[in-house]
Order: sequence, then structure tokens, then C-alpha cells
Amino acid sequence: MENKSLVPTSYGPRPGGRDAVAPISKARAAVLARLRAIDGTLSVEQLALQTGQHANTAREHLEALVEDGYATKAAAPKEGRGRPAWLYRPAPAPAGPVGYAALAAALAQHLATHSENPTAEGEAAGRAWARAMPPASPRINGDEPKASGAKRDGAKLSAAGAKATRSRVATALEQAGFGVQKNRDATELTLTVCPIVEAARENPDVVCAVHLGLVKELMAGSGLPEENVALLPFAGPGICTLHMPSIAPAKDAAANAAKIEAGPAAP
Repeated sequence: MENKSLVPTSYGPRPGGRDAVAPISKARAAVLARLRAIDGTLSVEQLALQTGQHANTAREHLEALVEDGYATKAAAPKEGRGRPAWLYRPAPAPAGPVGYAALAAALAQHLATHSENPTAEGEAAGRAWARAMPPASPRINGDEPKASGAKRDGAKLSAAGAKATRSRVATALEQAGFGVQKNRDATELTLTVCPIVEAARENPDVVCAVHLGLVKELMAGSGLPEENVALLPFAGPGICTLHMPSIAPAKDAAANAAKIEAGPAAP
């Protein structure tokens, strides 16, 4: 299948199912972006000089990227006495989807080609995925304990209840194979690993709609407005971004619309 995606291959989460889920910090993501931007390798000393970091800090970031599968290293040619320096480069992108990710890619392509409304059908598939998942405890769908403040049928939700729901959505996404980092209130989820990212590169409208439907159904009955969920695919090197609703719907809707219109950061 020819890849028609215009999204840089360094953007978006890593594929799932090949290695452990390992979240990446903003500082480490910046180092990874620098690695991916060069045509060649970087040593610890070169990175430290370019970024103004201490060599020990640069080494820590590079070694962590190697350990988490984002980068590789090899010894430089030996010159004179002493140990040769390590040279780092970004890990090569996988050749293509495998296993059930390949099936997801084929199904997404089928929807994109034959469906009259592939986005709507993708969202419906995501909702079905959520309903097929084992129920969380306590349930995400609104059967919250009274202390959390979550109520059914759109009743007013407390800040604590809203945060609890968003956090349970993040946990459910992790159980589904995503790598998730969240901010303090879980209003913004950074997806660092996606189990079907290759399919998303081929048909982002379909696959990202699947993910959006998954999140909306996970929130169903919680009192949070699902129309204010916003997914920004391939938001930057190594991530997609999911904006979750707070208890201020109008403010959420305006902010999320602006973020989606702005689109991904420039490569």
C-alpha cells in the first residue's frame, strides 16, 4: 500500500506492540527532535555544545532515548588513546504495520475507499471499541462514587469529578495500548505511543475518528460534554495531543477549535 501521508514520519506517537510504553519528557522530546533533524549522528559533546546543556545532562537524555527505543548508538572510529566516543542517531522508522496493526490499516483503507461517510463510521467503530473494553472500576460511564461528583444526563459536574473521569479515560487508553502523559488536571493528554499509528498515517481521517469515538464513549454518561473533546493528530515529534473537556464547556469549545485550526507545529 502506498503511503500518501504528508505528515513527517517523526511526528506522531511510536507504534505500539513492539516495545514497552515509555513516556517521553518535553526536554527529551526536544533532544529527539534535534537528532531527527540532522543528517548523521551526534555525540554527547556536540549535543551539549548545541544546546548549552552540561555534558552529563546531554548524555542522560541520549542514553534514555536509546533505552526507550527512540535512538541507537555506535562507537565512533577510534583515534588515539582512550575509549572512542559514542555517536547517536534516531532509531529507524518501522518498515510497515504488522500483526493487528496491519489489519487496522486494511480496514481503515476499506472505509476510506468505500464508505459514504468514513469519518462517521470511524467514530462509530471507536465507540464500539470502547464498549467492548472491560469496564473500569469504578466505571468511566458515570457510575462514579458520590464523592467524585460525577452525575448522569449532563448534570453539573464538580471539578474533582471531572478530573476523576478524565484520569480514568487516560488509564483506559493506556490499557488499550496507548502511551499517555497527562497534565495536572488531565485536561490535556499527550499520546506518546499509538497501537495503530501506521494506519493513522495512511488514513488519518478514519483512524483519528476511531480514536475520538473511543474517548467520547469512554466518557459517556459522566457529565462531561463530549463535543468539547479535541484530538490534534501528529502534533509534534513523537506525539499526538488530546484535549479533554473541563467543566467550562464554552471556554473549552473555543480553545479547542483554535488549537485544531492552528494545526500541527511546522516540521
